[in-house]
Amino acid sequence: MHVIRSGLVFVIVLGSCRGTETVAPDLGTLRVEVTMTGIDIDRDGVIIAVDNATPVAIPANGSYEFTNLLVGAHEVRLGGVTANCASTTPLDRTALVTAAAPASVQFALACTKAPLAASGIIAFARADSDHTFDLWVMNPDGTGETEVRESPNISDMLPSWTPDGQRIVFVAAVGGASKILAFDRVGAVFTELTSDNPPTYTPSVSPDGRLIAYSQQKSWTDYDIWVMNADGTNRRQLTSDTAYEDQPAWSPDGTEIAFVRAGGIYRMNAEGTNVQRLSPPSAENDGAPAWSPDGALIAFHRTLNEPSHIYTMRPDGTQVTQLTTGLDNDYGPSWSADGARIAFASGRGSGLAIWSMRSDGTDLRRLSTGPDDFQPAWSR
Repeated sequence: MHVIRSGLVFVIVLGSCRGTETVAPDLGTLRVEVTMTGIDIDRDGVIIAVDNATPVAIPANGSYEFTNLLVGAHEVRLGGVTANCASTTPLDRTALVTAAAPASVQFALACTKAPLAASGIIAFARADSDHTFDLWVMNPDGTGETEVRESPNISDMLPSWTPDGQRIVFVAAVGGASKILAFDRVGAVFTELTSDNPPTYTPSVSPDGRLIAYSQQKSWTDYDIWVMNADGTNRRQLTSDTAYEDQPAWSPDGTEIAFVRAGGIYRMNAEGTNVQRLSPPSAENDGAPAWSPDGALIAFHRTLNEPSHIYTMRPDGTQVTQLTTGLDNDYGPSWSADGARIAFASGRGSGLAIWSMRSDGTDLRRLSTGPDDFQPAWSR
């Protein structure tokens, strides 16, 4: 009896030990692949989620492998897809993961041209095959590129928006002749505001939409700043210096105008008085001043024996900060309505295109397809 009891005890203990052993679960891999074709492919990428795990962001044409998944069925969801991209198959799938070869889920989407937003779009000039420029518009992410008009042998350029974002004032030039026109988005109506004699350039609509500042050519080297009503009437001269004066830009409150004189940036009252130089005396290639929406900064481009880059400064000319660097030229800054980003033309990458960045110079993103796009103007 004693031996038998000992054996029984031994068996019981052994069984108890086996009950505490941990058996590793069977694991597998799931590969998710996304392909997008067509126009205006989602530039921000998409989101993939498996079951209730933290979603993963991948490029619009990209893939991701989820490892160490339990063998069995898993729910796969594709999110963050823009409205202009669609799939013929569901964006929610069930994938069966095994311990053998990786499971695979593929999402294929076709994208069409994105519609233009009601506000916050960007107008710009694009070189055409006839060696002129046409006016285009696009969404702030670069989608929805749309030509405003096809104008053979005419260069449409230098756009400026009215405050309501429904009208673009721009320049139409043929040879040495240049005049200012307005395009109404509602009804697609074009209205001539100035004649081409004398030539007029660089229109800038006031914050209240009532006035347009512009430059008018007096001679080959003498341009002056003028202002007129939004309908082209009541034209009056603001500056009369014999130097080249161009590129007027209104302050957000409409009381001042920044402009370029002989390669330096100046500011003056809206009536043309109290002219002050903002650029240092050594500056000879400062251009395209643009006030921030809150009036705290003026963005501009500067060339200092190197490629042009984007800078900001205080309205009194102090606290100059360089925002862009590199070997390529950056021109013509334009602020978003909330002041968070700046659009500009740049030769970085391939060809000249419209880019945007945060107002501190970070997060550079190419917007337009190029290869010859410039003079961006951001609507409100």
